[in-house]
Amino acid sequence: MKLVIIILSVALLAAGVAAQEDQDNYFTGTLVENASDHVKVSRVLLGKAEERVFQVNAQTKIEGGLLRPRERVTVRYIAGDNGETAILVIVRPATKNKK
Repeated sequence: MKLVIIILSVALLAAGVAAQEDQDNYFTGTLVENASDHVKVSRVLLGKAEERVFQVNAQTKIEGGLLRPRERVTVRYIAGDNGETAILVIVRPATKNKK
C-alpha cells in the first residue's frame, strides 16, 4: 500500500513539473537596446533593477508598433541552452494623460 502511494505521489510530482515547463514565460519592462540579433529590456521590481537580453530570430513576431528605446514592451520567450529567445514582442502604447 505504501509503495502505491509513493508511486502515485512521484507521478503527480512529475506531471506538475512538466506542466510548469510548458508555461509561457513573459517579461515586461522598458526597451533599453534594440539590435538585429537581440533586444535588451529593463525593469524595476520592488526597488530591484533587472535587465535581460533576449535573442531575436526570423520567427520572432513584433506587435503593436516599432521597437524604439524607452518604449514599454512585453516579451514572450523560451529559455534554451543558448539563452532566452523572444517568440513575441508586444509594444505597449504610451498612456496619455487626461486633462
